[in-house]
Amino acid sequence: MPRPRKTAAQLTKTRELILDTAYAILQAEGPRAITSRAVAERMGMAHMALYTYFKNQAAILSALGERETAKFHAQQQALEKRAEKEDIVQVTGEALKQFISIAQENPNLYRLAWVTPEIGEDSLQKSRQRLRDMVAYLSRLLTIGMKQGRFTRRDPFLAAATAMGMVNLPYILFYTGKLNNPDLRDRMVAEGFSAAMHYLIK
Repeated sequence: MPRPRKTAAQLTKTRELILDTAYAILQAEGPRAITSRAVAERMGMAHMALYTYFKNQAAILSALGERETAKFHAQQQALEKRAEKEDIVQVTGEALKQFISIAQENPNLYRLAWVTPEIGEDSLQKSRQRLRDMVAYLSRLLTIGMKQGRFTRRDPFLAAATAMGMVNLPYILFYTGKLNNPDLRDRMVAEGFSAAMHYLIK
């Protein structure tokens, strides 16, 4: 007798459990440890059964990235609302510090987002789109500041990308192994943040 088909709710619940498991592996062992086999073994399910829910490893990583990005977007939306009423310089500083916080508090998630090579063309396109969305979000804050006369008038998207680069570069160098001194990294981050705000403020 064939097994009864799972409901949409059951499929969604299992997909979330798979992503929770992938996230736990990410936290404990880093992005390279997230494989279909590792997830299946940790969940106590057959390796091939995983493909009922995700096409392949790239699909798991992509879905995990989208889920974590959605949480980040919620924080971004809260800052955008505050930008309409509060000091735009302070709010923009907090927006840049979000990247620093993720790198410090969740280094393996940061590696997944910024350092680990994407698997598959679809994942690469989605990763690029997520980056464009992040820059666009910051550029909207900068546009508000430029209209208020608080930030130097320049191309908001370019200015946002430049400021993000100043803040993120030390972590990218560190997590790719090109910089191996944590103290120097942290000093570079502090200098990069200061330089980014100086670059933006009129």
